[in-house]
Amino acid sequence: MVRISIKPFEIKDAEMDRLKRELKGNMTKVLAIKLDVEHYGKLTQQQMADALGITRMTLYRWKVYDYIFEYELERQHELRSEHYRREYRKLSDRRRVSASEILGDAAYLRMALGLSN
Repeated sequence: MVRISIKPFEIKDAEMDRLKRELKGNMTKVLAIKLDVEHYGKLTQQQMADALGITRMTLYRWKVYDYIFEYELERQHELRSEHYRREYRKLSDRRRVSASEILGDAAYLRMALGLSN
């Protein structure tokens, strides 16, 4: 069995400092972006709002009406996508999986010899 290990995305300290500066020190907004990006697809909007101590409607308003929050959230999602793109590229460059590893030795031998099951 081939084991795949990919580092999960985490917002770096320098990015966190930049977010704090851009969002004028509003730590709730900074943490909302961090939760959204690092736990993408794992938390509902309600769960995020509960964890931050705000209403779901407040989170919605930030995403729709606060253009700085919206821009920073999109930027962090792009960084996240780039991180996983690099991780998958490293994985594919590092190791090419052979047919024998996928099929198993016996099945590969049958295939190579042209034998059917």
